[in-house]
Amino acid sequence: MPLFIFEEGKAQRIGQKEFTDEKELHKLIDKNLREIFSLRYIKDEYITDKHGRIETLAIDEANRPVVIEYKKIKESGQLTQANRYITWVRQNPDSFELLVRKNIKDFKGEIDFSNPRIICFAQEYSIDDKCLALSLNAELWKYRYYENDIMTVIREEEPEQLIRNRGTGKPSIKKIERETRRSKTIDEHLKDVANDLKELFYIINDKILDISADIERYTTNSDIIYKTSVNFAYISVQKRNNALRILLRSEDGKINDPRNLTEEIPKTHGYGKITHQMHIDPIKGNEENYINAVIEIIFQAYTATQ
Repeated sequence: MPLFIFEEGKAQRIGQKEFTDEKELHKLIDKNLREIFSLRYIKDEYITDKHGRIETLAIDEANRPVVIEYKKIKESGQLTQANRYITWVRQNPDSFELLVRKNIKDFKGEIDFSNPRIICFAQEYSIDDKCLALSLNAELWKYRYYENDIMTVIREEEPEQLIRNRGTGKPSIKKIERETRRSKTIDEHLKDVANDLKELFYIINDKILDISADIERYTTNSDIIYKTSVNFAYISVQKRNNALRILLRSEDGKINDPRNLTEEIPKTHGYGKITHQMHIDPIKGNEENYINAVIEIIFQAYTATQ
């Protein structure tokens, strides 16, 4: 995409430039994984016995393993390599956890091996890459590097397929629906939960999704998570306390909270930009304007991703 800088109302195009080699790209992104992808770096160039050299290992805010494969330009085989590496993670959870504990000193919690992530990083992708990524549930990210050390990073769109409309015979384009990998469903999170807490969850859930059409929701074994390019809110259903615990992102560690609904998460917990939490229950949920105050705080977490 062309980029322009405006000086005194006149547009001047910013030229693109290239990295010297793939290693230069690799090192730059690895140094900035937290800022770009909200990932915690574990190790790069990790040599396995049978699966080859893994370019980068990381872990995300939901404690899911991540493998990253870089290419300076478009190249075939990138996803095949990445899939080989994620296979190593699945087959060697003890070795992966040892690397995490060794390289992230303040790591807390359990690693979620049920839904690991593949991230590919390159300038372009072919339709074959896109289709294979859909099958592997992999993420394709495109970049452009510009003068003045400016970089754009965007998620590649999913592939489209050509179909024929019934009756008309005319072709049209339809998105291929992504199959999500098996993880704990919302119904499973809400199993045996009191009705008033279920009702409170769905009220909060609907209001979060109403903030923007760009918001995605997915689940892990411990949380229901809301994201744009990165995660901004985590809801865990606490049956014993009959409450919802919500973890929240902030940009600078601050949230405007006049009603003191939130509390800060200690930095030693290693949550990065997930800096605040709040607990809400059905009794509080019945208070006048309480839900609106909760959503206003969640909206601040959402804007921290923009």
